[in-house]
Parts: sequence; structure tokens; C-alpha cells
Amino acid sequence: MSDEEDWRGYFVGWEGTTFDFGIQADGRSLIRPKARRRTDNAKEIYVDYVIEEEIKGKWVRRRIIKESGLSSENPKGLNPKDPIVFSMTVTGGTKVQWTHHAERKAFTVAPEILEKTTKNKVRIGIEFWLSYFYRSDGHSSERELKKMVGRDYLTGVRLSDGKEVRSKFSALEKDFMTEEFFKEGASALEIKSQALGGRTLSIKCASTEAGRIDLISKGPLYGNFKCLWIAEADKIGQKDTFISFGVE
Repeated sequence: MSDEEDWRGYFVGWEGTTFDFGIQADGRSLIRPKARRRTDNAKEIYVDYVIEEEIKGKWVRRRIIKESGLSSENPKGLNPKDPIVFSMTVTGGTKVQWTHHAERKAFTVAPEILEKTTKNKVRIGIEFWLSYFYRSDGHSSERELKKMVGRDYLTGVRLSDGKEVRSKFSALEKDFMTEEFFKEGASALEIKSQALGGRTLSIKCASTEAGRIDLISKGPLYGNFKCLWIAEADKIGQKDTFISFGVE
């Protein structure tokens, strides 16, 4: 994104060497990796700010209220030097403030609950959507699919024991919500893919006590999957409760 026309519909945006990051006016953000080679394409990654409420034993995703649901005292613009702070009020009456810091090669986002009118439990987090890295026609063989995903791989640090585990995208049968991988969540994830222009997306908790990252997938990684960070409830608003992310 090198033209201001490309930033229409955004509240703020940052342009970097390996990726751009922008906060849209509707309260959603976008990571746009920059391919290593000009001839390659890179998939965009959508970022959602998550506020959920526990209702009858289930977590329900709350939506931004239509009037005055988003507010900020920061001016609009490109490459702001100061931290960007905006607040989000959702159905159910919870209001959360999100503070964004631009680091040299990454961004950090820290949540803080400003208002909570519901008596139900709430949980706060950030969700990264990695959608259809590779599309299949439904008739491709396992061999063809493995060739398609090439050398793409996922690396993560298990929250349970701090051990680093790694798997290629071509391991089509892997279930990442098992003891072998991330049943108890991860403290960090790295996704390297040609679909990201040959780059690596890194997502890290500030500390092992700041929350957990879950990898959510209903099938092989070449399809749809999400990385969901949920902040530790009793740590929200504290100095070391934030998520960091970047593309290298």
C-alpha cells in the first residue's frame, strides 16, 4: 500500500518493509504481507478484536453497537508515531480499550476493560484469519496437495511445557488440538508459507501468563484456519498482558 487511495476506509495505517498494517474504520484490522519476489502474491490476514460473553455455558461473540460503538482521540493518518488507542463497545454492555504500539518489526496490542455491565463472564482477545492459502478443486490427490503446499510449515511453543513443536502443511492428517501439539494452547506461533509471499507470520504472547493462543482448524492447514489469542482474565489491563505480531 504505497498510495493514499489504497488506505480509503482505514482509520490509521502503517507501511513497512515486509508488511503493512491498518485499522479499518469498521473496527477490523488487516495485515498485508509484502512478497519477497515481485512476481509472487501474498494473502492478506484479517484481524478481529474479540469480546465474548459466557451465556448458558457457551461463549457468545458480541458485536459492536451501531451508534458510538467505536471511538478514539487519535487523528486519522498514515504512519503515526504515537500509540493508537480506540475503544469498542459491544452488545451486552462491555467496553474495551485497545492500545496499539508500533515496534521496529512488529506491533503490540493490549486490551483493557473500561466498562462491564453484564454479570456474566467475558473474555477478550485477538483473532487472526488465515483464509484459503491454497484452494483445491476437490479432486486433487494427497500427493498433489502435498506438492501444492510445498515447504510451508507451522512452528509453535506449547504453553503446557514450553516445548517447541513443528509441522509441515503437507502433514494433512495432523490434528493440532491434541496433546502432541496445542491442546493446552501455545505461547507463540510462526507460520511460514509461500501464500504469504514466502514470509513468516509471528504471533507471540507477552508472557506465558498473558493468555493463550489456540490454532483453530477444521481440516488441513492449506484451507481455512484461525489463530485466536485469549487474554488471561485476571491479567487484563496489566503491563505485560498483550499480544505481538509481525511478518518477516
